[in-house]
Amino acid sequence: MPVHLASTIETPDYGAEVIRVGDLNGDGAPDILFIQSDYGSRAISCLTAVTIHGTFLWQVGTPSAANGRIYSDLPVQIYDWDNDGCNEVLYVRQAIYADPVQYPLGDIIIRERAHRYEGDAVMVVLDAATGKQKHSFSIPAPADDCFLFADLTGRGRREDFVVKDRYWTMWGIAHSGEVLWRWEGATGHFPAIADVDGDGRDEVFVGYALIDHDGSVMFQHDAGDSHQDAAYIVRLPDGEWRLIFGNGGVHCLDVQGNVIWHKPMREAQHVVAGHYRDDSAIQLAVIDRGWPRSINGNPATLYLFDIESGREIWRRVQPPGGWGAGCIDIRWQTVHGLQDIMVYMRGVGQPAAVYDGNGDIVDEMPVPEHYCGDYDSGEGVTPCHYCVRADVHGDGRDEVIVFGWKGARIYSNARPLALPTLYNHTFYPGM
Repeated sequence: MPVHLASTIETPDYGAEVIRVGDLNGDGAPDILFIQSDYGSRAISCLTAVTIHGTFLWQVGTPSAANGRIYSDLPVQIYDWDNDGCNEVLYVRQAIYADPVQYPLGDIIIRERAHRYEGDAVMVVLDAATGKQKHSFSIPAPADDCFLFADLTGRGRREDFVVKDRYWTMWGIAHSGEVLWRWEGATGHFPAIADVDGDGRDEVFVGYALIDHDGSVMFQHDAGDSHQDAAYIVRLPDGEWRLIFGNGGVHCLDVQGNVIWHKPMREAQHVVAGHYRDDSAIQLAVIDRGWPRSINGNPATLYLFDIESGREIWRRVQPPGGWGAGCIDIRWQTVHGLQDIMVYMRGVGQPAAVYDGNGDIVDEMPVPEHYCGDYDSGEGVTPCHYCVRADVHGDGRDEVIVFGWKGARIYSNARPLALPTLYNHTFYPGM
């Protein structure tokens, strides 16, 4: 078998549709953090840390099988925040939504913002080895959606961060907790970060705008009636930068905000640049999700474009029911060679799949049906599974972590990895 099931983790009460992967216990190997929240609110309710073999490490909060599903990404990261050589877990504890804005989604009540808050939100920093709180600091009350680390102050390391509310505002915050700046606009789901002007500090591509490290707007366009679903910043071989985002299509911009090319689509939820084939320098993998969002909706489609010209290289239509399909770049076959593309939630009951740069399926990873839970999402669609990739074994190739509401599996590429110093072994090393 070319695919090896390396680990199975059953999660009867602490399973989640959001995980983070990183070394938690300090042994140098990656671990898994399962993140539960109150559905529709992004309020973190339970964090559970386990090894990749499912050995329990610690738990903060109260686990509940009802809190395993997600409405959106969640404000939790694993990172060596204090640069002491050991990781911390950081998460945002919400302020009180004293006068919340609420609306129904099926039988669920969604709470994304409030007319009035009481108190501040709090960034909580936990010892990753024990789950015990090390320290915390206040951040603005609405800033409780996803956050990403960035170097905004020229520290030489990404020790500051940017954090957003659901769709309307983003803040740049220093390592000390000082609010550096505030930007209002159509944030979309998450930003992308890179030092595109070479001054040693990061810029933030968010929505349809590029924000300098100090909060000044480098360019900003009207997002219209749609928001950004995905963002990516990539540097071309000639040193030029390209800003990619997806919403009702895929847009490729330069750092001045000029549109290089645009491909209309229904819902381009994932855009991932990489080197998947040798006939051009960089390509862009894009998922156009199936529509409408139901098990009977049109299938999703995986596209591969040349990033410089926008030329479509190929497309692969997925099985029916892929309303939640997503794609991720992955080093599945080689360490230094071409990358592959992993696609999950391809259709009802379908395995996750790894595509090569020619658009051929290299391997498939089965997804246990019960991982997807037994709830109704409130949108009239079936529950789903997700995938991330991580170099679990430390050999340079990625493993696939398939997870859902009720469990997780780790799959490895079982093909031998040809390393010259291993298969040409002599008593006198020197190769």
